[in-house]
Amino acid sequence: MRSLDDQGPSNLLKKTLETIVGIDNIITDREELSPYGKDIYYEKLPPIAVVTPSSNEQITKIVKEINNDGANLSVRGGGLSYSGGYLTDKKNSVMLNMQKFNKILEINKEDMYVRVESGVTWNQLNIALEPLGLRTPFWGTGSGLYATVGGGASQNAINYGSGRYGTLGESIIGLRLILASGEELRTGSWSTTQNPAPFNRYYGPDLTGLFIGDNGALAIKTEICLQLIPRPTHTNYIAYSFGSRSEFVKSASEIGRLGIISECFGLDPFFLSERITSTGFADDIDKLLNVAKNQQTVFKGIKEAFSVAVAGRRYAANVGYTLHMTVDGRNQTEVDSAEEDINKICNNYAGKPIKASISRIMRGTPFPPPAMMLGPKGDRWVPMHGIVPHSLHETILENVDTYMNANKEAIDEHDLVWGQVSNLIGHSRVLVEINLYWKDKRTDMIESYLSNEFLEKKDIFTENPDAYRAVGKLRSGLAGLFRELGGTHLQIGRSYPFLESRMTSAQTLLKAIKFQIDPSNNVNPGALKL
Repeated sequence: MRSLDDQGPSNLLKKTLETIVGIDNIITDREELSPYGKDIYYEKLPPIAVVTPSSNEQITKIVKEINNDGANLSVRGGGLSYSGGYLTDKKNSVMLNMQKFNKILEINKEDMYVRVESGVTWNQLNIALEPLGLRTPFWGTGSGLYATVGGGASQNAINYGSGRYGTLGESIIGLRLILASGEELRTGSWSTTQNPAPFNRYYGPDLTGLFIGDNGALAIKTEICLQLIPRPTHTNYIAYSFGSRSEFVKSASEIGRLGIISECFGLDPFFLSERITSTGFADDIDKLLNVAKNQQTVFKGIKEAFSVAVAGRRYAANVGYTLHMTVDGRNQTEVDSAEEDINKICNNYAGKPIKASISRIMRGTPFPPPAMMLGPKGDRWVPMHGIVPHSLHETILENVDTYMNANKEAIDEHDLVWGQVSNLIGHSRVLVEINLYWKDKRTDMIESYLSNEFLEKKDIFTENPDAYRAVGKLRSGLAGLFRELGGTHLQIGRSYPFLESRMTSAQTLLKAIKFQIDPSNNVNPGALKL
């Protein structure tokens, strides 16, 4: 049901918005608005309206009406955030739903770029480029069935292609934006007044970079231009198990510095056991263990770790870390050569080869339904991550273990589960993600992405505010660990310490930019703490 509530101070604004986009493209019914006040983890006030525009002209009109009314505006892409980026505690907030900005506008095979509207999903883009033998360097997140290119640009992101090409931001060469004034801005070579084309990001100061990772606090992204590369024609899959964390870390770093890996996921056994059973990588732990080439020797420690994990213990150290890697190339010789280099590195650190089932499954279905939002039994899930240089990878893993061990009492009390993942980013960085699971009532937002068939197989839990608060406290402490080491974050939203962690001159400049672009602070106020 879509209806306008004739009561309340925002009625005139709602009617004006309905005139701009049409009655079928605005939601004001309270029940329908409920999921839009939540993300995977946070729950804030729902917006007074969700508006689904389909053109830049409509957005310009909406922005001007928001300014006239004194309301606030946030922008939602696929909606699978967990850091509160598009949520608000403001009572007079309108949300733009960008799902109808879903056109692939230009695939320029001569100049090697693709121009898309911000609501295009990674799955949609991949399907369009594959028959042309093309790909973007970074080509999507695991949530890409719903996650959009525009949402990724606002959050910045890693996953497919990140081992070699870095973050999504490093694949973007131009943006088309609507500012808080309603004025349009294009960036890079695209901003010229004569023959504009988005073929080059850098011409003077990098305006494109200013808006990447801004969490929608600076402008509304309507079009994104990304580089194109020839789609690799050959792929090898490699996986190793390591008996110690130190060997695991050293192997990952040496591989990362070579710049030959497309993706490299480093998993601890506790995360692996949770993810395997929750996302369908295998039917059960026994099936997972059968992928080992030498099960008796390689997986002895991991099997013990899984037994512990099933029993609820999640904070042992140095047990069965694994690397799951994908190498792409133009021919078999190229990928075999890269695999040979990787094998040498892993063997030097006592790595044991295992079947690369996980990376094969991920590539076989790169954009599955977002089953990761729930644990194996229907537990709630939220990650917490940070990015550090190779030199601090082992340090942060050790610090996380120390911190979680110090919170053993709370973890046991609330029956929390946790595990770590390490992802290589380009030549110089590692993203470490701590995944937390707890028993709590799932929200209508989470259920809106998952099938009834899937949900029927999960347990139903009652609301558990004490466990939720315990998870929040753990996440806050984990963020502090990364801050102490100078780490950075993606998907900052309202969750990670950004503005307060910047040097004074950087804070002053960022605030001045926000004020210059959005003097009334109407566009996603509070994101990035701006």
